[in-house]
Amino acid sequence: MKIYSMKNCIYQTIIILFALFLTTCSDDINPENIKTIKYGTSFGMCIGYCKHEMKVNSNKIEYNSSGWQENVIAKSKTESIEVSTWKSLNSAIDVQSFFELPETIGCPDCADGGAEWIEIELNNSDTHKVVFEYYHEPEILKNKINKFRELMNKEIID
Repeated sequence: MKIYSMKNCIYQTIIILFALFLTTCSDDINPENIKTIKYGTSFGMCIGYCKHEMKVNSNKIEYNSSGWQENVIAKSKTESIEVSTWKSLNSAIDVQSFFELPETIGCPDCADGGAEWIEIELNNSDTHKVVFEYYHEPEILKNKINKFRELMNKEIID
């Protein structure tokens, strides 16, 4: 009887520890723990401003445009962000599913088709970047990436 009780106690302890571990891990990967979201596009066979990047956090949005040639002078713009915009972008992505995506999807910028990417940094410094073919986003980003595209297109620096 003592052996059975001891085994039962050990199993219960393992289950409790495992549940605590899952709770702790899943807490790190939720929208409230996002520190920064970056979004960008690039085209390799391009003249002029071919690379556009947007870096968003709870305080500001930074826009950057640059090119591949030395004579293209990089431009940048920073503005404050409304809390509602940050919350909308922050909650637009299922963070856990995003972190499970491969780093490259498809053939970004093959045959000058362009590339898009999103990178998320969490408060614990974990980061994940996903690069995909321009306007061929992964399924979990469909209908959600439009918020990033609209914000970027509104402010592209040319």
